[in-house]
Amino acid sequence: MSPLNLPDDPRPLMVELARLMYARHLTNSAGGNLSCRVGAHTFITPRYAGSKQRWNLQPAQLIVLDAQERVLEGDAALLSRESKMHFACLRAFPAVNGVIHAHPRHLSVFANASRPLPPTVEYTHKFGVLDVVRPLPSHSAELAEAVVAALRPRAATLQNNGLGLILAQHGVVVVARDMAEAYDVLDRLEDSAHTLLHSAALPAG
Repeated sequence: MSPLNLPDDPRPLMVELARLMYARHLTNSAGGNLSCRVGAHTFITPRYAGSKQRWNLQPAQLIVLDAQERVLEGDAALLSRESKMHFACLRAFPAVNGVIHAHPRHLSVFANASRPLPPTVEYTHKFGVLDVVRPLPSHSAELAEAVVAALRPRAATLQNNGLGLILAQHGVVVVARDMAEAYDVLDRLEDSAHTLLHSAALPAG
C-alpha cells in the first residue's frame, strides 16, 4: 500500500503544525524540521522549508522513507540535512514517533548562552531541566550521537511524555510519542523560556 493511502497518514497534521510553528515564532526561516514515524514509514519535512517556503508546505512535499531509511516518495535531494538527528532518535528510542528540531524565539536565547532551562510552571515540571548539548557542527553525525546520548539516561520517561534538549548555539530538539505531543512539548518549553526571561525583569520582592 502506498503511504499516500494510509488511513493514518500524518502529513496533513505535520504541515498544519509547521505553519503554526512559524506563525507562533516556534521556529524561523533559518531552519527546523519535523519527522513522524507511522508503522514502517517515516515522514520528514523537506530541506529549505523555512527559507524558500516560509513553512507553507503541502502534504505531498514531505519525504517518505521506509524502515531502512530509503526514500519512497518525495525528492531525495531535498532530504533534510538534519535527518541524521531525527533518524538517530527514532532508531534509539522505540517509544519516540515524533521529532521536532526548531529555532524558537525565546528558547534560542538559552541556546545562544548554552544555558539549561529549569521548569518554571507546573505544566513543565514533568520535562525536568532542559539540558544543553555542547556545540557541535549542524547536520553532523556527532550532533545526532550527542543528542541520543543526552536523552538516553531519561529513556524510561519517554513512555509517559516527551522530552527536549537545548542545542548550544543552534536551537532545540524535542522527541515525543507522536507528532501532536512533540508540538505540545515544544510549545510548553518555549512558554517556559518566555516566562523565565520575563520573570527576571520583575522587581525584587
